[in-house]
Amino acid sequence: MTIRTARPDDLDFFISCVTLEGWLSETRASFETFLAHDPKGCFVAEQEGQAIGMIVATPYDTCGFLGELIVVPEHRGHGLGRQLMEHAIGYLQSKGIKSIYLDGDTPAVPLYERLGFRVICKSLRFLGRIESAPDDSVRPMTHTDLDKFLKLDRTAFGADRSFFIKRRLQTFPNLCHVIDDAGLLGYVMGQPGHGVVTVGPWYVQNDLVDPLSLLRAIAANAPEAKLRAGVLEAFEYPVALMRSMHAFAETEPSWRMVLGPDIGLGASERLYAVGSPATG
Repeated sequence: MTIRTARPDDLDFFISCVTLEGWLSETRASFETFLAHDPKGCFVAEQEGQAIGMIVATPYDTCGFLGELIVVPEHRGHGLGRQLMEHAIGYLQSKGIKSIYLDGDTPAVPLYERLGFRVICKSLRFLGRIESAPDDSVRPMTHTDLDKFLKLDRTAFGADRSFFIKRRLQTFPNLCHVIDDAGLLGYVMGQPGHGVVTVGPWYVQNDLVDPLSLLRAIAANAPEAKLRAGVLEAFEYPVALMRSMHAFAETEPSWRMVLGPDIGLGASERLYAVGSPATG
């Protein structure tokens, strides 16, 4: 078995893996973004020339995130997942990154703990619909918003994810909205998946802003899709807000974990949805 960096012709393999797992949020566009951001951080495990596993390591300026770990079913139980993890961790550490985060499914938590990761909190998932409604305070995001947006998001998120934000605005502008009242008070972005739109980042700056006005703007532009939002359990008000909406179901959570010092990636009580694993 060998592990190599991914190539554009691996996209079909990536899609076959996430389809088999039933992951609704990951699409070809998701993996094209990973490859465009850092092709050296996307890895494929091969045996006799056949792809049998995958993982993505996303470096930021100060930290990194691991995601998309999949081993094809017939090759599970032989330590391949651990080898992919160790390879991806080594890659991020070779770039000087000392804090590595992931969202781990419950069955995989013992593996991650053996590799030195520790649990921070639950990473909750909500899936449902909200009725769209016009709101004069919300408008489409434009490229002229980017300077203010990126500065605010870096503070809220704790790292520079400008590549992902710029690409999402370019690719899905109809799912990107802001509240701007003599200053940027809130923003939301969405990424379409298979019958769902993954919401995030979703941020409001103060209590004067209704977070749901941004969510309704997403719903207005994706009337047939359910909305999927990931919220860190550590933040009481965003969790309470999502749980108060009976049209949203709380699905199986994962666990936010870190290897190395916890610098608080995504740990802002104003982030109602942090974003996909690619963006923390």
